[in-house]
Amino acid sequence: MSCNCNMFVFGLGQSLCHIINLRFAIGSIRTVASFCAEEKVMRVYRDKCAGPERMGIKQGLIEGAGFGVSCFLLFCVYAASFYAGAWLVEAGTTAFPKVFRVSDV
Repeated sequence: MSCNCNMFVFGLGQSLCHIINLRFAIGSIRTVASFCAEEKVMRVYRDKCAGPERMGIKQGLIEGAGFGVSCFLLFCVYAASFYAGAWLVEAGTTAFPKVFRVSDV
């Protein structure tokens, strides 16, 4: 931004005009430096957050796999119980209502 230097008649006015222009230039340089520093700070922040983010993803995958395996084992036990009960009913060892009960909780 330039200042209207025609309004100053004396040499002191010209110096003042140059000082004002210099201040605008310094302000612009500071603004650019702030934006450059912001990018650097964001890059450092992103780099510092990358490790915990990877660790959280790894932990979530391990916990999810553990939960899936435990559900799988639970339903395998249910299936084995029904299979054994069906063999007992088929062999005539026991009756259907004695093996397959529904409990009222």
